[in-house]
Order: sequence, then structure tokens, then C-alpha cells
Amino acid sequence: MKLSLPLQGYFDLLNHPPGAKKFICINCGRPVSGLYRQISSTVLKIIDCDKCKKPADKYIEFEVLIILIDLILLSKPAYRHILYNSDCKNLWKIGCILILLEAYCFWTDAFRGITSITYRSHLNDPFLSEKGFYLSTVHFVAGFLLLYGFIYLFTSVLHRTVPTITGNGKTYPHMLLHGVILASIGKFLFIPIIIWRENSTETGMAIHIVLVLMYFVISLVQIHSVVSDCARSRSCVIVILAFIVKAYFLTRVSGLLQQFV
Repeated sequence: MKLSLPLQGYFDLLNHPPGAKKFICINCGRPVSGLYRQISSTVLKIIDCDKCKKPADKYIEFEVLIILIDLILLSKPAYRHILYNSDCKNLWKIGCILILLEAYCFWTDAFRGITSITYRSHLNDPFLSEKGFYLSTVHFVAGFLLLYGFIYLFTSVLHRTVPTITGNGKTYPHMLLHGVILASIGKFLFIPIIIWRENSTETGMAIHIVLVLMYFVISLVQIHSVVSDCARSRSCVIVILAFIVKAYFLTRVSGLLQQFV
């Protein structure tokens, strides 16, 4: 089988010493010593997992577009491939872009259909009114940190078999952080709100926002189940609890930020 490794520049495969079981089978989640065997300079053969007897990672021969489609479809194997077998150096950049996107939507009142909180001072001075954008950014940074922190806390309490070191040698908090960022990719669907906001009703915008947030929650449940190696039902309870507690504390944070408007 000829493989061109089309992930070069997008999701490069991790480099591990030969024999070290730090790759993960994308089907069963168990450690494997490698993903492919070099037969010649141009031919590679995908290695089968010893446990499930399936190809350890079929995505190493797939185009990036196929992987992204499977991500949109909330595929567990696609999540495992990116989180455990790929060297995702740009995930933190994606997280920053998403926070700025949400902050901009919030600052421009695009979320007014689901919340009454605003940091716009409606002043004619552009320098003073711009301050609301920075406050909105602080708001969503705090929200992200609260969500991540409470998911980690509730996972430690409700799922006590969480490994301190994951199969690829990275710590669990590190993988959970990557997972929360990866689950947030669905928030790029907020972009149509910015584009067509003037031609949409508040009800239509509210429905759009709720659907995007529901997709984010479902994606987060799926990724938490992958990273924590627990049942979806338990992941669902942990994620929903984290969202509820995060919303409570975030209202307190927004109250403090209102003083700077």
C-alpha cells in the first residue's frame, strides 16, 4: 500500500522511539508500538492492533478533508487520531481564534437573543467603546478556564480511574485541555451570525446560537469520553455539571467586569 502521508503540515504524526507503545489504536484506544511498517522507500503497511485486530490508525493514509469531515460527524477514531497520534502544534492558536470570535460576537450584541449581559458602553468615542471588546475577551477566557477546571474537577471526583499519564506519554490535564479546544471547533459556526446578523430576526439568531452550543456540548461529551476512557453517560453528567457550575461563576465574573464598562 502506497502512502503519501498527506497530513504533513496539518496534523504531522508524532515521533516516538521504535518499540515504545505511545501511539493509540483509534478503534479501541489501546497503546500500540507503531502505526505503520516501512516496506520500502515508497511503500508503507499499516499495522493492525493486537487487541481489536483492526488497522491501528487508518487516517495516516487519508486526506485532511476526510479527517475534518469525520471530526464534524463527531467520530471517536478521528478524535483519537488527532489527540494521540498527531503532533497538533496549532491547537492553541485555534483556541485563541475561537475566544476572539466569541468575544467579537458578544461585543457586537450578536448574542443578545440568549443573554442580557453586555459590555458595550455605546459611547461615541471609539477608543472608549472598544474597551467592551477587551472585557468580552476576558469574559470568554474566564469561561474557558472555568469550564476546563470544573470538567477536570468533576472527572477526578466522579471517575476515579483517570490515568495521570495517557497512552502517548502526555499528562491527562494536557490531553483534556487539547480536547476542550478541539471540541470548540464547532463554534466557527458562529461566523454566519456575524455575516447575516442584519438580515436575521432575534429568534432566528437565538435558535442558531442554541444549536451551535448544543453541538459544542455533544462534541465535548464525545471527546471527554475518549480522553477519560469512560462511558458516554458518565461523560454527559460530568460535562453538564461543569456547564451549570461554570455558568453560575461566570455570572459573578461578568458582574465584576460590568464595573469597568
